[in-house]
Amino acid sequence: MRLTQETKQTQSLVMTAQLQQAIRILQLSTPELQEEIEHAFLENPLLEMEDADPVQESASTYEAAERSLAEERDFFAAPYDADDFYEAETAHEQRELSAPVALALEEELLREVDVRFADRAEKAIAVFLVGSLDERGYLVVPLAEAARAIGVDEAEVERVLGILQSFEPAGIGARDLTECMRLQAERAGIYEGLLRSVIERHLRTVADGRYRAIARAEGATLADVQTAVDILRTFSPKPGSAYGKEAPAYIRPDVRLTVTDGRFEIAVCNEQLPRLRVSRLYRNTAEMDAETRDYIAQRIYAARALIRSIGQRGETLRRVAEELVRRQTDFVLHGTGALRPLTMQTVADALSMHESTVSRAVAHKYIDLPRGLVPLRDFFSAAVGTEENGALSADAVRATIRTIIAAEDAHAPLSDARIAELLAARGIAAARRTVMKYREQLGIPSSAKRRRY
Repeated sequence: MRLTQETKQTQSLVMTAQLQQAIRILQLSTPELQEEIEHAFLENPLLEMEDADPVQESASTYEAAERSLAEERDFFAAPYDADDFYEAETAHEQRELSAPVALALEEELLREVDVRFADRAEKAIAVFLVGSLDERGYLVVPLAEAARAIGVDEAEVERVLGILQSFEPAGIGARDLTECMRLQAERAGIYEGLLRSVIERHLRTVADGRYRAIARAEGATLADVQTAVDILRTFSPKPGSAYGKEAPAYIRPDVRLTVTDGRFEIAVCNEQLPRLRVSRLYRNTAEMDAETRDYIAQRIYAARALIRSIGQRGETLRRVAEELVRRQTDFVLHGTGALRPLTMQTVADALSMHESTVSRAVAHKYIDLPRGLVPLRDFFSAAVGTEENGALSADAVRATIRTIIAAEDAHAPLSDARIAELLAARGIAAARRTVMKYREQLGIPSSAKRRRY
């Protein structure tokens, strides 16, 4: 074997730190990018926001001095109460963006315990029981075990539990689904007759949709069973699930579409983003030592790289949005039913981009259309073959299935096979299993469970 040395030129993509930053920033939504900018500002002393016009600032200050005391309080309270300048918002923005605080189930119940129980021993039992509820609102500790842990009689624990079960929401403190349904029916004053029998003996049968078996067992008509089940479905099987949820996050558009003289115009929403620039205070480095100059040079490079990456993100996002709107004009105007098949690879090829770039550009981003906010990912849809009209998008087929089911006879609901036949009559070739998959994605139950008696 002979060993030799030779020179060879090759090309390869090197993931530099700047390229990695550009890729990461591209996939950030507007709120996430705002947080990224604020974090970079705190870490890099060479970054600064562009100052406001001094003339306008003086005018606004003079006008503020002429306002009433109440108006001044609304105007100044939010900006100066915040710990961080960039976390400050005007009172008007806070009223628009603030979300209601969701109290935890335990916190809400403990407040009620403080009001309802005056006896310290009873309150201790109630507090223990509240702490033994799971996220559904069910009591997960047996009464005998609770009695041993507290050092009281089981009968006393059961009595306090009965009071706790009278709290809101109805069904709280139940030990199983049957008791949860019973508590809610008793609260409504309808725990009797067929409904009581269904709750006590047939909850599993109701879940399976076997209404005829219930009718035979109880000697009732199918219509009566249907009525009892309809009432039962108005109850919550998890009464505690409405508590302790995170506050709803407000969605902000990343791209906005406006129509001017019948022409679509796309603009990237940068109103919420602070405008950055490299600080001018560090230009004179002649008197600084070499280490300091090197540090400043690195920070200047990082600041410019961030500003450049943000600019590239906006340009890429605008180009992708324009291409999506151009290809899905009917979807923009008329909604999901007009969506055409479109893949990210198709958009990437049209824009001379990589498919992963398009994927990052539309990730977690929304476009503000005249009909409302729409995720950019909704512009993409797989193709479903048709017999006459070419390919339709999967979303369009799902919309057609929803329309067909909405128009069916509730007493004789359509099977998946029959829906496939009706789609074929419209020129849409979809197998029964495809219909079943799309129906389940729409959250529509099977024909047996949709049947009304």
